[in-house]
Amino acid sequence: MASPATRSVVLDFDGTVTESDLLDRIALEFGDPAVYQEVEDALHERRLPLRDVIVREFVPVTAPLEEVVDWVLDEAKVRAGFGKFVRAAQAAGWDVHVVSSGFEELIEPVLEREDVEVVLHANRVDARPDGWRVEWRYPDDCEVCGESCKRSLLPPGEVVYVGDGYSDRCAALASDRVFATSGLADYLAERGKTFEPFTDFHALSHALAG
Repeated sequence: MASPATRSVVLDFDGTVTESDLLDRIALEFGDPAVYQEVEDALHERRLPLRDVIVREFVPVTAPLEEVVDWVLDEAKVRAGFGKFVRAAQAAGWDVHVVSSGFEELIEPVLEREDVEVVLHANRVDARPDGWRVEWRYPDDCEVCGESCKRSLLPPGEVVYVGDGYSDRCAALASDRVFATSGLADYLAERGKTFEPFTDFHALSHALAG
């Protein structure tokens, strides 16, 4: 007998699970705002790929990892209904993944605080006192977008993708159903791609149950 088809919900973390983009805020709070602005401008003008942007944003960050984790736990506000949504989705047979361009070292403490267990795909960081070094964990050179992106990490089977930003674009285009907010919603709307608005996890629960 064939095994039942896999159904997965794939969640971006920064700006999706969380209300604000913590990765951006850390680069500004603990790094160099001038470097941050320079590379963000280069990203949106397509002069730098996302991987290079994130790597360069974190070179000026010299704070101990423990200090930044404490800051994250103080500052990270997850969208309403997150934990309840994950547990209900898993009980209903969905695999739940968090796929992030951020760092495991900063995401895992938030998931633990929220008492949530998911499949986590993220980068890592070597928090050196002379500047953080990003350990990029995504495959290089997506055949669709040409960047080191999330598309290749999508699980097989039916995929519902939930995201908000630049790093979500290529993966969202490869998914069966997309819930989007902020920049990702603008990107998809400009291209006439189908998506549903994402506000919080209570609304997402109702949409998936409908």
